[in-house]
Amino acid sequence: MVAGIPTLTVSFGTSGSFTQVSSDLILSVSIRRGREQQNLFLDSGTAYVILNNQSGAFDPSNTSSPWYNVLTAGMQVQIAGNSVVLYTGYLEDNAVDQGIYPTVSLTFVDGVASFGKTMVPALATSQYQENAAARAARILDLLGWSATARSLTGTVEMLPTTLGLAGMDLLEQCANVIGGRFYVSRTGVATLVPLANKFSRPTQLLFSDQGDANSVLYDGVTTNPGTDYVYNEAVIFRGPGEQQISAKYTPSVSTYGLKSKKVDAPTNTTTAATNLAYYVARKDADAATLVEQIDFSAINIGALATDFLSTELFDMVTVKRQTYDGRFLTYNCVVEGIAMTIDSNNWRVSYFTSLVDPYTITI
Repeated sequence: MVAGIPTLTVSFGTSGSFTQVSSDLILSVSIRRGREQQNLFLDSGTAYVILNNQSGAFDPSNTSSPWYNVLTAGMQVQIAGNSVVLYTGYLEDNAVDQGIYPTVSLTFVDGVASFGKTMVPALATSQYQENAAARAARILDLLGWSATARSLTGTVEMLPTTLGLAGMDLLEQCANVIGGRFYVSRTGVATLVPLANKFSRPTQLLFSDQGDANSVLYDGVTTNPGTDYVYNEAVIFRGPGEQQISAKYTPSVSTYGLKSKKVDAPTNTTTAATNLAYYVARKDADAATLVEQIDFSAINIGALATDFLSTELFDMVTVKRQTYDGRFLTYNCVVEGIAMTIDSNNWRVSYFTSLVDPYTITI
């Protein structure tokens, strides 16, 4: 790779034991995690790795290869830059090109994919009135997720449940009742964070086109006036037969018309549901200009490489820009998604972001 790009490593393995692939065999790597917009469902984190296969070592039928019986469905991958883990996932597809220039294209997915495809067995009757963290832990147990790869926080009590839904749907319920987020981290940790967490998460990077000290120079930034993201009424769906709660922010309705959002949040008390409805109805009630996408290159990022490489979903970043007519603007952003395309010539990065939500409430 050209000078100034972080050192890329790709490692394969099983049962948490990884072996590094020789760097000269790595042709390209693409990683995408999170989502492109704040109002979309969280997608599975994916990685695509293309390797030089002239030796045939990455042909899964090659019994003499050191990777034989490793390159199978469920094989783990760990991708890192400067020894900082960027992605952890599992092999989903292995396409071998036996043409003039043999390559192998490997597709990996993270835990979100399996959570969405796996149904949690239904209970005969509703059971387990518990807080969000305990519910998430119970679901992950049923999904067979490692007990050592979890970071779960959430004290809001949830109604008893019969389960019987896809694992990801149940985990989203846990996130909804606490006004928070669920995701699988770049290191493979199933993570549940509550609403209040947004005020304690670190600010990783400053992006600027003004040459600020300790800033990253971006070469593309997409802004949005924010009207597409306005919601001013929240309907909290607590489950069949339960009292549903709604809240409306009237000043916004007068300006933008009624924009409703349904939230699947089986809170145990109407008080918690009411507070959640107030929060959801207010937090996106006003259109505000936001940065949707930040594009930059990791070439010569220097001492900021560690902050860049360790950026996680829902971390905060700041964008400063000078407009053509001389105005200086600052945007505080939340990272909704991350995409990287890496080859021998460049390391291109896009952050998909939303506006930092300034509102909070005790749920």
